[in-house]
Amino acid sequence: MSAVVSKTTRDETLSEWFADVSAAPDDTLPALHPFRTRAWAWAWTRQNTERILEHRHLTVTDHDTGVRETISFLLVPGDGSPYWNSQESDAGVAPVWPGPVLWAGSPHAEYGGAGTATPAITRVLLGAGRELAHETGACALAMPGLRAEQAARVAEAGGAEVLSLPTDVSFTRYLGTSHDAWWAAIPAAYRREARRQWRRGSEEGLTLQVHHGPDARPALRETFHALAEQTAKRHGSPLYGDDMFHHLADVPGAVLLSAHNDDQFVGGIFGWLHQRGLYLWASGIDYDHPLAPRSYTWLMGEVARWAINHGATHIDAGRWNCRAKTRLGYKPHVLHTAVHLMKPDPGTAQRLKHLSGRLGDHAAPFLGPSLRW
Repeated sequence: MSAVVSKTTRDETLSEWFADVSAAPDDTLPALHPFRTRAWAWAWTRQNTERILEHRHLTVTDHDTGVRETISFLLVPGDGSPYWNSQESDAGVAPVWPGPVLWAGSPHAEYGGAGTATPAITRVLLGAGRELAHETGACALAMPGLRAEQAARVAEAGGAEVLSLPTDVSFTRYLGTSHDAWWAAIPAAYRREARRQWRRGSEEGLTLQVHHGPDARPALRETFHALAEQTAKRHGSPLYGDDMFHHLADVPGAVLLSAHNDDQFVGGIFGWLHQRGLYLWASGIDYDHPLAPRSYTWLMGEVARWAINHGATHIDAGRWNCRAKTRLGYKPHVLHTAVHLMKPDPGTAQRLKHLSGRLGDHAAPFLGPSLRW
């Protein structure tokens, strides 16, 4: 297959299809997070834990604004995305999808939003996505990881045919100018205990090791992958394959921050330093180690110090694990999944709404009075 699959010109936009995302031109806007980088998209199409049956990439240029974005479409079996499966498991609901789904960005990526930069590009996202979903036999076109303003733009462009459902909660916080400032921003009810756990961890011999990019692969493969899977299973269901970490280590800014006691790997967090933010994507703890009860809090304190020393202004701590993150001062953000069902299907629509409602029940105690699910 050639790199350029097709090219179409519309009144407001120019669209080009690519079989290989690395052949597509660069976006004109800087990637707000690592999941919108070309490197992430390229790495993700090479992993196989999320079972991608087919992928195509659409570059759209808005003539009026000059904005250009590339949208990665991934055809995945209905049960082929471990992250979406974990959402169903956490909600305690039966599998939602009756067939394969065309995802505009993977649910694993935390944040989506490709194709929402301008109204004209969003209209192309929906039109081209529906055409590709029909061509590939998908039961739905789904756009995960949308912030509220992105979800609103998709809903406005798609009308009543698009379901916009809250499905996730992510957590972020500013670091402050020093490690002491980071501790001071933790809610008073937990601040003393958090700092005690961090101090005791240091006194008992925990030390931080940092592995960057491809150099992290041995630790990711030999130790971290198994601990991340063990931790994910404790919180619900399996999420990670060794191949995910292998390929994502090539994404610029990749870093594994790990806690060690002598020569033992006690726990770690994998993510990316992107622009001035540190994005935490996966964590793993050795729960059989005697220092395990304090290792997560210790690691989060050390991660904050490392991020400050490396010029970061904020940390994105990823999704869920709400209680631990709110105790450390992280603020929640509700994320949406927008869905266009390819044919009228009241049963699937109802299952999606039920899934959203059950996940909202889990998130509600941590959202506060000003944030709606």
